[in-house]
Amino acid sequence: MNALIAIGVIIGFFILNAVIIKLAHRKQDSLEEFAVGGRSFPWYLSMFGFIGAWYVGAMYTGWFADSANLGLFAQYLALYSLGSMVMMYTIVRPVWIWGKEYQLETNADLAELRYGSKKFGTFIAITTFLFWSPWLIVEIKTIGYLISAATYGTVSFNLGLVLVSLFVIVYCWLGGARASAVGALVQGVFFTIVGTALVLYLMFQAYGGITPMFKQIADAAPELLVISDSVGYGTWSSAIIIGALGGMMMPGVFIRMYMTKNVTESKKAVLIVPFIGAVFTIFLLWLGLGSGLLTGFPEDAQGGAFWIADQFGGPVALGLMGVFALAASMSTISAATLTAAVMIGKNILAPLNLSREQTLRVSKMATLVVGLIAIGIATLEIGRLVSIILYVYDCIVQVAVPMVLGLFWRRGNVYGAFIGTVVGMLVVLTAGIFPWLTSWAGSWSAGSVGLLYNLILYVVVSLLTKKQEHVEGLFDTLEAYSRQEVETEEKSSLKAL
Repeated sequence: MNALIAIGVIIGFFILNAVIIKLAHRKQDSLEEFAVGGRSFPWYLSMFGFIGAWYVGAMYTGWFADSANLGLFAQYLALYSLGSMVMMYTIVRPVWIWGKEYQLETNADLAELRYGSKKFGTFIAITTFLFWSPWLIVEIKTIGYLISAATYGTVSFNLGLVLVSLFVIVYCWLGGARASAVGALVQGVFFTIVGTALVLYLMFQAYGGITPMFKQIADAAPELLVISDSVGYGTWSSAIIIGALGGMMMPGVFIRMYMTKNVTESKKAVLIVPFIGAVFTIFLLWLGLGSGLLTGFPEDAQGGAFWIADQFGGPVALGLMGVFALAASMSTISAATLTAAVMIGKNILAPLNLSREQTLRVSKMATLVVGLIAIGIATLEIGRLVSIILYVYDCIVQVAVPMVLGLFWRRGNVYGAFIGTVVGMLVVLTAGIFPWLTSWAGSWSAGSVGLLYNLILYVVVSLLTKKQEHVEGLFDTLEAYSRQEVETEEKSSLKAL
């Protein structure tokens, strides 16, 4: 009976998703509509698009377990999320303006435009695609775990994984970025607003409240409230820096900046996201922080959130916890699948010189292909997937140097961008073979050290090589847009008088 109640809650959530996505559907007759929703989204739709692409279902499993086992260290998730969104607020203006002016739909498009090199754009597309794709597989595998846990094992791991993932992939294939964003809106409301309310309820049921929980932890396990020596502040700081810079380089997160109808709407979305995200992330991690003190808490802390929901809220709470985690995973999967498909059609297959109509057809087909391949891989046993993710996350952050600095520093050129990025990635990938590359930095990660080398090389090589003349025209576009904004504001003021 309990399993039927939990399954009923989850099915109701899927029906709600399907109905709302269907009501918001528009014909996908152009690449711009399919890839970035026709650049027409209001701030709230874009905001939940950011939240959906950014916050993952693994928060309810892996990060919850880290909070239970490592304590305060796991809070780096909330801190780097805040840092990443602040950085995105800084860069969203030039990204949106160039995107609108030059029909950009991916991060690789921006790299190609800024550095005047199709080869560099293709390099960015291939590397970010390869380094981001493991997250897609992890989230699909997470769905299998979530469905099994939330239904008391009634629905098997692989069956839940396949059914839910297919649902997401099909609505992305049919509805493109709009379906992905509308789905993220529904899913985001559930796992942020409703999810936070449930987490607070469970916190009071399990511990008697937030203050009593921290008192219990301080008395029984004070080591959870500090960064332990075994982890070190260098590791913790590295995780925050790499997360903040690398997070916004994730292709599915980056393209959300193109989707709004103007710069103001983008800034509103990016400004609000970190506050909403930080609140629900912190409360969820706090729920896990003291969970090890609860009698009967499972040895595998990855299932701890579901155990607490069942023990202190019953099958309805368990079903809801499953819905929240599924919502986070689904929105991430939709963003990853759609973005990967567009990058394949537009950037990775760029040498074929496809028309925009052909690119649209290829991207739609790639949505199905990428999704089905990812589902197939996710059903396999992959023991070292987490280790791979740690490597690739340190690699993808290297893209931040040319992408961010290139938006503000006119002197940066393709030579500095390419050499710096490649060296940064090589440092990460070879640090295990050549430990002397990073050993001097103590507990700081290979990604942080690679980022330092990357930055130095980007600046030095750019200064020592020829300036790219086309860059002036790009910055002239930004200045012209600023003048247009001032003129529009003045006209509005005159009308008001």
